[in-house]
Amino acid sequence: MDTFDIDDIIDERKTLYTTDDPQTGRIEVCEGYYDDEYMRFLLVDGSMQSAELIKRDGELELPFDYMESFNWIFRLNKHIRRTLLIGGGGFAYPKYYLEKFPNRYIDAIEISQTVIDVARKYFGLNELEERAGEHLRVIVGDGNAYLIDLALKLRSCENMSGTSEKETLKYDVILNDAFVGHKSSSLLKKSAELIKTCLNEDGIYAANLVIPLKGPGSEQPRKDMDVFAEVFNYTFLLPCDDELNPYAPQNCVFFASDAPFDM
Repeated sequence: MDTFDIDDIIDERKTLYTTDDPQTGRIEVCEGYYDDEYMRFLLVDGSMQSAELIKRDGELELPFDYMESFNWIFRLNKHIRRTLLIGGGGFAYPKYYLEKFPNRYIDAIEISQTVIDVARKYFGLNELEERAGEHLRVIVGDGNAYLIDLALKLRSCENMSGTSEKETLKYDVILNDAFVGHKSSSLLKKSAELIKTCLNEDGIYAANLVIPLKGPGSEQPRKDMDVFAEVFNYTFLLPCDDELNPYAPQNCVFFASDAPFDM
């Protein structure tokens, strides 16, 4: 999400913990009111990375609209079993995913051990790991490097007779909730091909993008999405809030798959 003056967003903000992390920057855990709900937040360099409701009545709610948009994966593929999330943060989405679908599996990769430690202490990750068992795997590392290693393992499986092992390594969904900086078209195409290699035949890639829908700022994101369209048979962009100014950066979720989207 964009960097902003956090005191204009979180009312009655109370800081619980701060630390500096060489991987990500200044980390802060705080509480306060956001949209009239009292919540706990994970901030990195003043940018809101994750959150959770302090009190809830009934089902677990996701803190941000774009995370709700991730749930389109279940409309697009009814047979999801294994998901990879790049960007763990406060692990809000794994918490929701495993509460809603306790028999499915999710691997969450987070580049910062410090962020994981904070999530365990302040955002219930310890309890989630105990409850989920083998259904949740927390990985410390870089998402792209992890996919490269996975692609090498898959290539090794191709040279052996273990086809079934290859299928167990691939994912039904890869969710990207980490910052995606601009890459050249050639590098971006290699990234798209790498993602496709690590997905099952009807797998889905979904990425949270903070982009304008119109104006000069939308031109490069459109070109980037066109590169993915060269690799995947089907792509579409889902704006998370139709009421926002289309010329302002906003959360959108980009989907790509080789299987047709059943809308």
